[in-house]
Amino acid sequence: MRSRYSAFVNTDITYLLHTRHSSTQSLDNSQLLQQSCQETTWTGLLIHQCHQGQRNDTQGTVTFSAHYIENSKPGVLTETSRFVKEEQQWYYLDGEHSTSNTPPATMPGRNEVCWCGSRKKFKRCHG
Repeated sequence: MRSRYSAFVNTDITYLLHTRHSSTQSLDNSQLLQQSCQETTWTGLLIHQCHQGQRNDTQGTVTFSAHYIENSKPGVLTETSRFVKEEQQWYYLDGEHSTSNTPPATMPGRNEVCWCGSRKKFKRCHG
C-alpha cells in the first residue's frame, strides 16, 4: 500500500500499472493516471487498518486515508483496498472509496490538530 502511495506521489505510472492485478489492469489508462498525478499533490498517508496481508496470506485489505491538494483545495481519499498475492508479489485488485475536499465551516487554530485527520498541527498540514 505504501509503495503504491509513493508511486502516486512520484508519478511512477509504470509501477502503478505493474502492481495492479492483471484481471483489472485494463481499468487503468496510463494517460489518465499521468494527468491525475500531475494535478494532485499528495500530502500524507494514514493507515487505519490492515486485515491479513502477512507473509503466509494470499489476500489482504488495507483501510487508509490519503490527504491531497488539488486545484488549490485540500481533500481526503478514504479507501479500503483489496490486494492479492501471486508468486510472492502483492497486486492491487480494487477498492471501495470516498473522497472529501470540504474543510470544516470553522478552521482550527494554527496549533490545533488539522481537520483532515493527519494528526499534524493545522499550520504544518493545511494551514
